[in-house]
Amino acid sequence: MNKKIFLAIAAFLFLTWMYSFVDGGNSLNYFVPENVEAAATTSTVTLTGTVQPYIAIAFNSGSTINFGNISPGVGACSDAPGNASGTIVAITTSAANGYTLAFYDGSDTNSAMLHTDTTTYIPDVTGSVASPGLWVTGATSGVGLSLYVADTTKESDWGTGTTPCDIYNKWAKAPATATTGHTVASYHAGADTSSWGWKVDVVNAQKTGIYSGQVTFSAAPTIP
Repeated sequence: MNKKIFLAIAAFLFLTWMYSFVDGGNSLNYFVPENVEAAATTSTVTLTGTVQPYIAIAFNSGSTINFGNISPGVGACSDAPGNASGTIVAITTSAANGYTLAFYDGSDTNSAMLHTDTTTYIPDVTGSVASPGLWVTGATSGVGLSLYVADTTKESDWGTGTTPCDIYNKWAKAPATATTGHTVASYHAGADTSSWGWKVDVVNAQKTGIYSGQVTFSAAPTIP
């Protein structure tokens, strides 16, 4: 017998014996079952983005304060008829870290209240935003404002008063440039309000006549 043929037959018999041995003497059949789906595999998409803060400022009341007659040494306050609640500033913002509220009148030592002569002003009170002071009737003169109520965190520097012209309010001038007078350090759903009183008195020598002017409030979201 040809040697190559002999080796081929021997190899075939050996493999047949091995398959029979592994399968307990039964022939092994390898096949792919029908209708069997492949194992599932997954991958994910990560979505990310940063929502920018929204902020709006509005006056719930007191966008105009009419002091009426201002008598030297007596003065006038924003609890005059028609001004019972002072100025209520409403801030609506989505900022997670709250907001700051600033104000200014564009004038340095003078208040915003300018005579119709376009030259003469009523001065500011001496108290500053950094250090407001109590109002002493007959001794304090000028124009000032005070934070008397806040939905969130009324700063203690503004005194312990709870009404627009409370004797325990502390008063400050509106500075020439925007200066923060109230800070809310956390998110607040809906409008967050702060309430401000206004007061004025003049010295005997103050020129008579009508005075008027504007103080601007500005709000900014706190961004870490």
